[in-house]
Amino acid sequence: MKFVTTLCLLVLCLSVAAQDVSGLWRGRFTSTHPLQLSANYKYELLIFQDGNKLTGYSYSTLLDGNFYAVCDIKGTLFDGYMVITETKTIYENPPGDNNNFQTHILFISGNGTEATGDWKQAHKRVTQLFEDAGKTFLKKEDDPSKSGLLKILEQKNAVVIAPNKPVAEETKGSPSSNADTIKLAERPLNILQTINVTSDSINIELYDDGLVDGDSVSVFTNNNILLSKVALTDKGLKQRLAAPSRSEDLLISLYAENQGSIPPNTGLLIIRADDKRYEIRFTSDTKQSAAVRIKRQ
Repeated sequence: MKFVTTLCLLVLCLSVAAQDVSGLWRGRFTSTHPLQLSANYKYELLIFQDGNKLTGYSYSTLLDGNFYAVCDIKGTLFDGYMVITETKTIYENPPGDNNNFQTHILFISGNGTEATGDWKQAHKRVTQLFEDAGKTFLKKEDDPSKSGLLKILEQKNAVVIAPNKPVAEETKGSPSSNADTIKLAERPLNILQTINVTSDSINIELYDDGLVDGDSVSVFTNNNILLSKVALTDKGLKQRLAAPSRSEDLLISLYAENQGSIPPNTGLLIIRADDKRYEIRFTSDTKQSAAVRIKRQ
């Protein structure tokens, strides 16, 4: 009996790990609120997946985008469904104090291209008479040009080169459009190491690992592009970054732009912080990206 239970748990874990919900989702949600029964809101999710942990952005709009809100999201992936909660409003029009966050419970279709379910208000206000709730209908979207969310992120310059770039002139990378953000989301992340720091900044160095064979990568910090399509060499690329706050982690992701003449794409990432030196040898390919998590103590 114990063996059967263990086997069932193992199968469940493998099933969850096999699901890939990262990327762009577009669709709509309805509301059961008495004053909004006829309203049909457009809704988008841009999801970044790290195992069963989900992060990213949500976008809701009415009247063809004249009124909108963009929120940070966090969630969890389960076997056959995911739970997504909006946590913070980062952009909205008209400006205001939008704290009407939603929690969506979305069941994923067998082919992984549709997600439908229910949503409810994440936090009900004391003075509120009716609690918001409704239905959600989303489909996986492969065309970034159809996304209202990505347009807003681009207008607001949400995908930017990191502010501290002491050797930026050495790199040939340039700020990218949000197509880079969505392509990062399309590959699962393999977290190689978690590093705890106390300093206010960290320094990273990026090299080819062994034989220089034409590997190139894009480097992301969380969902923002830091270095775009840079070649890995024995001379190395150097960058200084601000350390994350204690409430948020910094995820450094390495996205393979090619696999060089000798697949897969391999490299050496050196991180210096608190007078310590960390060497992380990574492998990235067309199926997954390597990443390192930085935590502030």
